[in-house]
Amino acid sequence: MKSYSCGKIVFIGAVLGLLLSSIVPLTACENDGAEVMIPSSDIDEKALAVTMWEFDWLVRRQGNENEYADWDKILDELAERGYNCIRIDAFPHLIASGPDGKVIDRFTILPQSSEFMWGNHSPVEVEPRIALITFLRKVREHGMTVGLSTWFCDDESHRADTVVTPEDYSRVWLETLQFLEEAELLGVIEWVDLCNEFPVGRWARGAYPEIFNGANPNDYSPLIEEWDDETRARIQRYFDKSIPPLRKAYPELSYTFSYAIAGAGHNLKDLDTSEFDLAELHIWLSDDPDFLASSGQLLVLMEVPGSLASHIEKGPQVYYSERDRWLAALSAHIEEWKTWADDRGLPVITTEAWGSVNYDDVEPFDDHSEWNWIKDVCAEGVKMASESDFAGICTSNFCQPHFEGMWEDVEWHRELTTIIRGAPIAGS
Repeated sequence: MKSYSCGKIVFIGAVLGLLLSSIVPLTACENDGAEVMIPSSDIDEKALAVTMWEFDWLVRRQGNENEYADWDKILDELAERGYNCIRIDAFPHLIASGPDGKVIDRFTILPQSSEFMWGNHSPVEVEPRIALITFLRKVREHGMTVGLSTWFCDDESHRADTVVTPEDYSRVWLETLQFLEEAELLGVIEWVDLCNEFPVGRWARGAYPEIFNGANPNDYSPLIEEWDDETRARIQRYFDKSIPPLRKAYPELSYTFSYAIAGAGHNLKDLDTSEFDLAELHIWLSDDPDFLASSGQLLVLMEVPGSLASHIEKGPQVYYSERDRWLAALSAHIEEWKTWADDRGLPVITTEAWGSVNYDDVEPFDDHSEWNWIKDVCAEGVKMASESDFAGICTSNFCQPHFEGMWEDVEWHRELTTIIRGAPIAGS
């Protein structure tokens, strides 16, 4: 298990009320004489400056959603902004063999909802195995590391639906780590999150019916309602049975299931996390029910058409009208969950956080002023997390090339990643 004392280090979080809820074929490349950049071990950095690129790194590489087509370019830009760690979807259900034991190289990933801000919005063909190796080599060359996770994206063969039991989780991740070991890439991995925001149905699509008595993964009511002892025991099995086989095979790695705090937080709090090596907590101001409703973020989370434009109008008005109140609420929220983690001896990494959960660029804001209030609350959240000694901190969950207004403000990112890392960043 890695130590996080020197910088080595959930569907969408805030859901309340009723819903509180391609790559072009690549060829494998060797390090053709290029200098491999390894993070300097003699720089005592306070925390990882981490960004989430989830499945976008693979599925937004062609057509009119091609922001990740040139990995070298966007990794250069990420380094310029001061980040040194990326949380990505490793697609373990596609890297590993299927239930029939067959390994498949090419898949067609099905589109996300048109109202969802991440992922592909038309079917894309991808080659996850060769892409993961190639991308991780480039990450290493840029002196960065990764946190591996998965959102279990659906494909035409519906592989994600076959990952149901704790044993299924162990198998697909074990085969994925074995695949990366053969490529000599385990050293680039900071931690392994077995499922994004477990057990949210949108992401734990195979396990959700198993846990909640056949519930549809799109029905969020079982997630939010008070869990009975049988439900808790079923969820606990995933923690207790999925991680140990991975730790036995690769004890040098760190393991967890990431949490979305809103909605299910009251249920998750009491579960036994003794198998976890870290807490990956997703914490937003939008977890506050009052802010969620009054700012219009709830309708955005429900993916109601037109709700984003309304949220962009209401959000800053609500936030700035009582800024001190909202920041105090965020601070208390951070402190509550940091105390929870401290009591369990778990370092905290937060890769999705701070203001709104879902947001995006919207015309006609050509000056990207719609991001100003988001950047304000996120900057305050970063400072709070840094003062609370988080082991890994994101500046927001929008530090990605396809969120143009957030991505283009290089100096904003550099100021905050300098605070996070507590040490000079490259080129500064």
